[in-house]
Amino acid sequence: MKPLSFFALITTSIYFTLPACTQTPVIPTQPIKPPVQPSTKPKIALVLGGGGAKGFAHVGVIKVLEKNGITPDLIVGTSSGSLVGSLYASGKSASELEDIATHVSNNELLDYSWSKQGFIEGIKLQNWVNTQVDNKPIEKLPIRFASVATDLTTKQKAVFDKGNTGLAVRASSSVYGVFVPPRINNKRYGDGGLTSLVPVQTAKQMGADIIIAVDVSSPPKNSHPQDFWALLDKTFAVIPNQANAAEIKLADVVIRPAVGDIGTTNTVAREATIKAGEIATLAKLSDIEQKIGKFQKL
Repeated sequence: MKPLSFFALITTSIYFTLPACTQTPVIPTQPIKPPVQPSTKPKIALVLGGGGAKGFAHVGVIKVLEKNGITPDLIVGTSSGSLVGSLYASGKSASELEDIATHVSNNELLDYSWSKQGFIEGIKLQNWVNTQVDNKPIEKLPIRFASVATDLTTKQKAVFDKGNTGLAVRASSSVYGVFVPPRINNKRYGDGGLTSLVPVQTAKQMGADIIIAVDVSSPPKNSHPQDFWALLDKTFAVIPNQANAAEIKLADVVIRPAVGDIGTTNTVAREATIKAGEIATLAKLSDIEQKIGKFQKL
């Protein structure tokens, strides 16, 4: 038998190969992934109101929430609420906050001034806060945070959600006539309590689904002018109570620690204020859990 030529071999190979190449390739069936379900976890905001000396109660509120696994996605604060809120937003635990609250001294926070605008400069407070938050700007804090102050020119609310954390807290805490108003971008700012004592509306505008508001604005009694926290109390005599009451009603849960008769000039009194925050939060814990549960069922 005459051997096939090279051309014949190539022709035969192409003849048998072409049909195979023209067949539709088999594509393996991929398992169909279920559609991604939208998250049912609500965005929880913790709103810490101004109250000067009564602001230690915020620490007690945070202790109970932390113990029960309730962590806010957003923290908004005014005045002393801004101070506590900034430290909490920086990642400090409730126990760390309690240790700071019971040991921080007036000397660490107060720097006196000869200015006609106020006798406290506020730079010491600003630097102290920045040290506590590792000099991180607001937008770099682990928990989203906003500090509420008042534009002293327009008399309108000002919200700081980025920039120098200590400066924002200083602005929010600068009681008019007591603290020298800090300048930010050539504008003068003062205590946020003048325009939004418990800044619930700000939390709503920032996208909160559930708002836990803490109101510690009971009238100060037996204040000592030389005490840093008592100085913060002085703004509340001029606050428009009706406007603040209307704003607080927008919250899902309002916690009101019984702190009207508690002073803060020593460690024992501060511990009592923190305890008042714990007691008030425990009383509202079931309401908070119900709000969260209802949202997750939607």
